Amino acid sequence: MATKEVIFADRLTNLSVHGGLVRIDLGVIAGAGKTKEGKDALKLETTHQLVMPLEAFAAAVSAQQQLIKQVVDAGKKRGAAPAATAEAPAA
Repeated sequence: MATKEVIFADRLTNLSVHGGLVRIDLGVIAGAGKTKEGKDALKLETTHQLVMPLEAFAAAVSAQQQLIKQVVDAGKKRGAAPAATAEAPAA
């Protein structure tokens, strides 16, 4: 029987495509720090890398978009404003 490992990530720290494979670096908050400009920021530590074929990544993005739509629609039904949207900022 296969075992399931649960991996937690606060953020994606990097996302890249190499040779038809998508590499997703997952990170956790490792404390407070400063930006190059001296502003307060969070330090992120990369803890894991997920590698998957581009086709599988595209399917995963589609599934995430559907989930976001469901969450937004459920929030609208309750009359609550969604905390975040999936829309990209206008260029």
